[in-house]
Amino acid sequence: MPAVPDAATTDAAAASDAPVAPRSCSRDRDVDLLFVIDNSGSMNQRQANLARGIAAFVGALVSPPTNPATGRLIHPPARSLRIGAVSTDLGTPGSTVPSCSNSDVGDDGRLNPIRYGQAIRSHQPWTAAPAGARPARCTTDPDQYPSFLSFDAASSDLEDLREDYVCYAYLAGGSGCGLEQPLEAAYRALVVHDARDIPGNVRPNAGFLRDDAVLGIVVLSDEDDGSVRDCRYAEAGAACADGTGVFDSARSDWASTDLNLRFYMYEPGGAQDPTWNLDRYLDPTRPLRGFTAVKPGAPQLVVFSAIAGVPLSLPQRPDGSVDWTTLLGTNPDGSDGHVGMSPEGPVSMRQRNMDPGCSTRVVPSCRREGSEYDPARPGCDTITQPFAYPSRRIAEVVRRFDERYQNGVIGSICRDDYADVLRAIAERVGRRFCP
Repeated sequence: MPAVPDAATTDAAAASDAPVAPRSCSRDRDVDLLFVIDNSGSMNQRQANLARGIAAFVGALVSPPTNPATGRLIHPPARSLRIGAVSTDLGTPGSTVPSCSNSDVGDDGRLNPIRYGQAIRSHQPWTAAPAGARPARCTTDPDQYPSFLSFDAASSDLEDLREDYVCYAYLAGGSGCGLEQPLEAAYRALVVHDARDIPGNVRPNAGFLRDDAVLGIVVLSDEDDGSVRDCRYAEAGAACADGTGVFDSARSDWASTDLNLRFYMYEPGGAQDPTWNLDRYLDPTRPLRGFTAVKPGAPQLVVFSAIAGVPLSLPQRPDGSVDWTTLLGTNPDGSDGHVGMSPEGPVSMRQRNMDPGCSTRVVPSCRREGSEYDPARPGCDTITQPFAYPSRRIAEVVRRFDERYQNGVIGSICRDDYADVLRAIAERVGRRFCP
């Protein structure tokens, strides 16, 4: 298994490259969108919600609305888009876990996992998707689409794009691995498999990322990130303590006997934490590391967003922005994150906060918008009352992008309609177009 490429992950190696003039906006007004899609058992409706909003989302990029206060477009229109998708399934190295059909690498962060993923081969969308979920233009040929979709604002049709997106990126939630690794899947897609469109690049995802395009990363997941330390993918020269033993259900040295709870009951940074440090994905002091490494000299061209497990009503500052301190707390152990009562029932963003009414889960971060809650008979499964777990690690990466580059957007996956958060993502991406 190849190590992470030096030139994409270490300051020293990147510094040896030819100098790159700093840029804070895209002159070409192109966008490369990477969708990181949770395809585990509870995600069919959530994937459908996202697909329903894709045309409007892209429409907001290529034909932005006017600011009523100024009479001007809120940002310049996008010229073209590339759309790629990866699943959150990276396998369970060393262990066999039900629903995780390729234990070694899962879908490996490969763009278009329907075609290139090793796990999704056993549950292709045309065998696992609900009836009517896929448009007529979708075939049962895994080679129907290339690694990514392309859209030209001057000549492409939005409805065709929506249908192509569903055929390409509807990954049949309900069949994929229930131990999700969205941050590492994005990292594997962009960095390990080097997705840059540069001469001589022959890595698996080569050709996706254009130099002057804004990179938008959109995570869709109803759980937290469980990106486990797999030292085969350690940064070159960095020490690594492998965490893949967390997938072994027979082990007693992790935070719970329940495999899923092992990713919610540990103390961050402690002995039972199996995950990569979040600096791997965005290190505020080292822009030539992590996701921003693929934009050397232009980290402002990376926008990170998530539709994930956070409350329907996010705590806000007086200016309307997310109050990250209230949402995630200030204690390193995550013990003082937000808790509250929504109309749908109790919600929590705290680490290790077991649900007193449900012995198999922590208190949800949100419950489906408009659903009913009976405290005498709490619904402990996603069928009785759909819910999402606290996506603390995902939210923390959004926070880092928001606070360092003003490039982070988050919304609740428990909403029935994702239009508002998709518009917010489109606006944030559009701000990075040069006037």
